[in-house]
Amino acid sequence: MIQAKELSIFRPGIIPMLIMIQLIVLFPLWFELPIWISGVTIAILSLKYLSYKSDINLPYWLIIIFVILAFSGVFFYFKTISGRDAGVALICLMYCFKLVESKSYRDAALVLFLSFFIMVMAFLFNQSIIMGFYLLVTVTSILSGLIALNSVNGFDALKNLGRISVNAVFQAMPIMIILFFVFPRLPGPLWGWDDNRAGTGISDSMSPGSVSSLINNDEPAFRVKFNGNAPSADQMYWRGLTMSNFDGFIWRATNQAFQKTDNIPPSTLLYDYRINLEPNYQKWLFGLEHLGNPDSSIILYEDFTWAKLQKNSKPFSYKGVAVDYNYNGYKLTDYARNNYTRLPSSGNILTKQWAKDVYQKGSGTEEFIRRVLNHINIQDYYYTRTPEVLLDNVVDGFWLKAREGFCEHYAGAFVFIMRAAGVPARVVAGYQGGEYNPYGDYYLVKQSDAHAWAEVWIDDKGWVRVDPTSAIHPSRVETNLLEQTNRRESWFGNKRIAFDLPESFLTKMRMRWDAIKSFWDDTLMGYGQEQQNDWLSKLGIKSNQWRYLGYGLVAVLLFSGLIFGLWLLRHSRSKDPIEIAYLSLKSKLIKQGVEIQANWGPQSLLKHLQQNHPELSKKYATAIKSYMLLRYKSESATDEWLKRFQRQVKKL
Repeated sequence: MIQAKELSIFRPGIIPMLIMIQLIVLFPLWFELPIWISGVTIAILSLKYLSYKSDINLPYWLIIIFVILAFSGVFFYFKTISGRDAGVALICLMYCFKLVESKSYRDAALVLFLSFFIMVMAFLFNQSIIMGFYLLVTVTSILSGLIALNSVNGFDALKNLGRISVNAVFQAMPIMIILFFVFPRLPGPLWGWDDNRAGTGISDSMSPGSVSSLINNDEPAFRVKFNGNAPSADQMYWRGLTMSNFDGFIWRATNQAFQKTDNIPPSTLLYDYRINLEPNYQKWLFGLEHLGNPDSSIILYEDFTWAKLQKNSKPFSYKGVAVDYNYNGYKLTDYARNNYTRLPSSGNILTKQWAKDVYQKGSGTEEFIRRVLNHINIQDYYYTRTPEVLLDNVVDGFWLKAREGFCEHYAGAFVFIMRAAGVPARVVAGYQGGEYNPYGDYYLVKQSDAHAWAEVWIDDKGWVRVDPTSAIHPSRVETNLLEQTNRRESWFGNKRIAFDLPESFLTKMRMRWDAIKSFWDDTLMGYGQEQQNDWLSKLGIKSNQWRYLGYGLVAVLLFSGLIFGLWLLRHSRSKDPIEIAYLSLKSKLIKQGVEIQANWGPQSLLKHLQQNHPELSKKYATAIKSYMLLRYKSESATDEWLKRFQRQVKKL
């Protein structure tokens, strides 16, 4: 019987098969790594194929030089060999070099087993449902390679390789599912590295054009599922962070202190919901105003915004509640009042004076707000994505001259005017609205829903939201922005309601596909330590009982494997007519006094008979040779040959 170590990897089709498997494994990584890394991996595999076709073995010293050059290239390009990008690039290069120097069965088997590890690295960059199905195909390909490598006929038995590998994948599915749900999930980023990728969506600073740049970005920001009633679209203001520091051109978020629990006003619950946040590589989270009662892993700041300790580098699910705070009797501290009324000492003098004059004509903060919004409504203020570019005294230029801009222009100018009159105010950045998906029963908030508005402090009412863009008359709003402005709160009741067209087939398909992606991200990709603890707690398993769960899991897997192995062994023997006939042949020899060792194959048995039992050798040789043809020459395993072998055994 041929041993695995005797199988040569230079059999027809084995080397090309290994190269093809490596191409399948590396394909999704080529779109994430630097182009020169992808090019080098392709060049290495091409070199291996040419050396195979030309029957040339590359000198070992030349391979060492190539490895040193590749290692140096990664180090000088990334300035390190650790971290996600540099680590993956180096591993991919070494993975290809391993095949180049492979000469034995052991080398080829190691390449295939490494493939299982390499393919999972694609999830470090892309965790979409399409990638999940692609990796399932990749697993099947690697299993086919392992089967071909361990088969006497190698890659020639291609017809059966796919069937066997697919069966193996489906047989492993129950164990995969059990391990996915009960194997302990690690908290924090994978492998503990800090992803320094640039953030997407809302940033911690706001300047003219920063929010309008997102208007054409239809990528999902997050999805929201309400437990019970949901607010109307014009009340869906998703706060992300507040900005109180203004240098005359840019509004910036300032470092906030943690909210003290004894300083939180009494509240009434309004809405209960769960948000599935897409990776944005930022720390802040979004929620309806006002946020309250955060999870233990979430930080609550004194401005009632939320944040995580780590950047959102993967889908993140968290519970949110909207509450109505009762600010009766609450006053701003002197520090907070100074912070939220501070303005640069120079610049925008005309707007400052305008604000003071209008404030003096009113009778308090609320009247002042109405006067400013009424001014926006009756004057020629336009809502556009392409306003006049202003570089100096941007508030004066916008408010008193250009009178055209996007939400960041209006929010920034409005807060400036409030502060100029001594009224505490701050800019709020986040998203507004959401598209309801009936197929998943959630609201989809896109990057194009990015918005900026203002919050003003009113004694006994607290921080009150004011959206100055909702005061712009619809006749002065760009046509392609009408749908966006119509879903915001109305101050003057003069919305232009657009005609709602029936949903098209493509729209319905887009919503169905987004519902599928939401299920994938929430149930599978979003299944972390918190979700696992919640799920196991429902089964009565607490966090301090994990070791017992581990013991039970190992015991179940070992017992299941033993039972399956015994069943498979018995099943294969009972169903293999060739083996049954051969066992009958050996039992007849044993009855005639022949001692047969357990590790003997048919060739060893025949040799033993020729040397020690020549009379039996002549009688049994034909049947033993027929068995070897049937067992090791698949093209000979026809029904006719099988029947002939069975007749030969019966005549013995």
